[in-house]
Order: sequence, then structure tokens, then C-alpha cells
Amino acid sequence: MSNGSGWSGFAKRLDAAFMVSARGSTLSREAMGALAAFLTLSYILFVQPAVMCLTLPEGTPPAERAAFSSGVLAAVCLASALACFLMGILANLPVALAPAMGHNFFFALCVCAPAAAGGLGFTWNQALAANLIAGLIFLALSLGGYLLPRLDPRRLLFGAIPPAMQSSIGVGIGLLIAMVGFEYAGIVIGKPGTYVGIGLGKIPWRIVGTALIGLLAFGICWVRRIPGAPLLAIAASAVAGLATGVLQCPDRIVAMPDPSATAFRLDFAGLCESGAAAKGALMAVATFLFLDMFDTVGTLAGVCRRAGISLEGGDSGRKVGGALVADAAGTVAGAALGTSTITSYVESLAGVTVGARTGLAAIGVGLLFLAAMFFQPVFSVIAAPVRAQLPVGFASPGGGTALLYPCLAPVLIGIGAAMMACIRDIDWEDPTESLPAFLCIMGMAFTVSITDGIAFGFISHVAVKAASGRFREIRPFVAVCAALLLLRYAFELTG
Repeated sequence: MSNGSGWSGFAKRLDAAFMVSARGSTLSREAMGALAAFLTLSYILFVQPAVMCLTLPEGTPPAERAAFSSGVLAAVCLASALACFLMGILANLPVALAPAMGHNFFFALCVCAPAAAGGLGFTWNQALAANLIAGLIFLALSLGGYLLPRLDPRRLLFGAIPPAMQSSIGVGIGLLIAMVGFEYAGIVIGKPGTYVGIGLGKIPWRIVGTALIGLLAFGICWVRRIPGAPLLAIAASAVAGLATGVLQCPDRIVAMPDPSATAFRLDFAGLCESGAAAKGALMAVATFLFLDMFDTVGTLAGVCRRAGISLEGGDSGRKVGGALVADAAGTVAGAALGTSTITSYVESLAGVTVGARTGLAAIGVGLLFLAAMFFQPVFSVIAAPVRAQLPVGFASPGGGTALLYPCLAPVLIGIGAAMMACIRDIDWEDPTESLPAFLCIMGMAFTVSITDGIAFGFISHVAVKAASGRFREIRPFVAVCAALLLLRYAFELTG
């Protein structure tokens, strides 16, 4: 009797503290919402270590690569759990947080890519330092909004960039991610003359087939609106990979997490070794900050609208401020431990769909992250690269070896497809809106650079608005960014 009474009293206190009944939910719905949201976003546990491993120098020993991957996974789980706990406690919103897709590719393919390949040329240690600085700036701004709710941060964030530009950035990142997915699947490979070509018939069918089975599973789940489509796609590819010998069974299922390979290994000094490095560092910090802020606010608005939670009037400033604090704190913790930007996940809608309405769902997702980090052996096998020999005439005159990720490719392609929905928010009848949006989208996809895509969009936006005499539609923030980006290109052209 006492046990039942004790649980009943605890449940009532939880209900009151998180306004569960007041928002039309129950404790069981919050638990189911947490599970649904986690299953939907848990693909990041497979993807993030693989993406972060792209920052390692070529020729890194396998043992060192494995330790790095293990450290990234531990960082993801610990930082995401912290952010989810803060989201639940400070904002009481059913929003889960984890490393952001798109941000991680910017980190690996732009900030850490060599200058000869169009990147900023920083090491992963230096890039994490830049990300930490951006997170601290975001945290300072967010604390102001949380402690002083009247300073509504949404006005600054939503008003700085035109909606068409915001939408085109999302679409461009989606195309970039999908392109990487096609490459990881072996569907697209490097080809002289046209730069890319079809990989079917040139990459072993068991590798490409593993990815296509996962993509089919993703499509079926997406069409039927089955929660957890990315995770089920990975599972389908893993089963196919094990059956065909593309993957090997892990030697164990559970292992103690070890973040030592990545935790607290930031290199702040390397950010400012020269004038060029300092300019690159400023660009990296600004872009990390920009992407995190806008992704967070946009996701919060979408998830809360679906959940029927108002972000207008009353305690809305406290809700938004608390959510931004959670997001920024997660980014700071993640950068310190060894992973890229932590942000709010639109996949939280899966939890909202099954009834989650409070921060208890976010706290539940955090607990699941903590449990997941003990299954690193499983994640490392599924996310391991598969080597494939390319035919002569591809990649290099003598052929070459491609590193493919057939179990991750379906998720990247599927997420890229989902991000295309933002394209409907662009006014294609207005050339001053559509041309900059198009250049932003295609710039990201063709240069494999989020920064350059944004630059193309901002510069052309200011140019066409000015040319048409619509000066009042040029936002000051966009004008300043366009000028700075134009100066960057001018300096690069003059050597």
C-alpha cells in the first residue's frame, strides 16, 4: 500500500510541476512520446561518429580512428542528455536535442577541409574550439532572454534574415546531405569530365544493394508515416549488409563509454596562428552561431505549434529563453566533449504526435541517450566504412578506392528529401526572391560548402534588391554579411 501511495504522490508532484494534466497529457503519454522521439532521431548515433571521422587526417591508424569514434559517441550522448534535461526543466517543452544534421557536415566538409579543397583548413581540435566560442556567445544571449523574458529573442532572430533566405538555406543543406548520401551508397562516383557519374555497375552490387534496401525501407516508413523511419532504414540496411557479408557481426554488444579520445582536446591557439587563420576562425564562429540560432528558433516554433503550445504572451519569453539556454548549453558541452553543434530536433514531432506535451518527454529522451552510449560496439560496426575498388578511369587515372557507408546513406538521402519541403515557402514568381534562393541552394550543393552557398544567396539578394530599387527590403544584417563575404572573395581573388 505504501509503495502505491508513494508512487501516486510522486506522480501527482510530477504532474503538477510539469503541467502534464493542464496540457491535456498523461505520464504514460509523455513516456511514449519520449520513446517515439528517440527512435526517430537515434539515427544520429550512427551518423555522427562517421561524419566526425571525416575530420581525421588521411592515413589515421584504425585503432586511433576507432577510439575517436567511440569518444564522439560518448560526447553525443552526454551532451544531448544534458541539453534534453535542461529543455525539460527550464522550458518544459517536448523538444529533444542532439547534434544537428547539416551543421556536422559544415564542421567536417567546410571548417576542417583543406584550403585547397575550399575549406578553412582547421583541425578538428581547432574547429571544436570555434564551435565552443559560438556556443558561449549563444549561451550569453540566451541567458539574457531567460532571465529577462521581455527581451524576446525571437524578434532579433526571425527579423534578421528574410524568410526566403531561411528556406533556401534549409533546402541547400538538404541537397548537400543527399549528395553525400548518394556518394556513400556508391550510386554516384567521381568521373573525369563531368566530375560525377553513375556508380551502378562499377561498385559491387552487394554494397549498393545494401543501401538501396535501406532507402526502400525509409520510403515505405515515410509514406505510411511510421515513426522511426531513419532508424528502421539503418536496421534494414544492417540486416542486408550482414546477410551479404558487407558488414561483420560485432564481437560484443555492450562496452563502457570512453570519451577520452575527444574530450577537452580543444585547440584555441591554432585558431589565431596567423591573420588568415584568424579570419577563417571568425567566419567559422559566425556561421556556427548563425546556423544554431536559426535552426533552434525555427524548430521550436514548428514543434510547439504542432503541440498546441503558445509561444505568444504570458510566459512565452521564459519558454523560449529556457529552450535557447538548453540548446546553447548543449553546444558548449558537446564542443568540450568532442562533437559538433547540439540543437533542437524537428524529429521531436514524433513524440508530439503520440501525445507528448511537456518537458518530461525531453527528459525521457535524455535518459535514453545515456543508456544508448553503452552500445558503442553495435554503432561502430554499422557505421564502419566499406572499401570498394573503383574501375580504371574513375577517381584517378589508375583507379582508386572509395570509402562507402551503405547503412548510413539511406538516412542521408531520406533526410535530404524531407528538407526539400522548405522550398514551397519561396516566392518563385518574384525574381528578387527566387534568384538569390536558387543561387544559395545550388551553391551549397555544387561547392559542397554551406558557407559559400549562404554567401551566394546573401550577395545576390542585396544586388538584385538594390538593382530593382527595393532598398527597404534589404535587411541590415544581410547587407553587412554580404559586404563581408564579398570582401572575402575579393581578398581570395587578389591572392
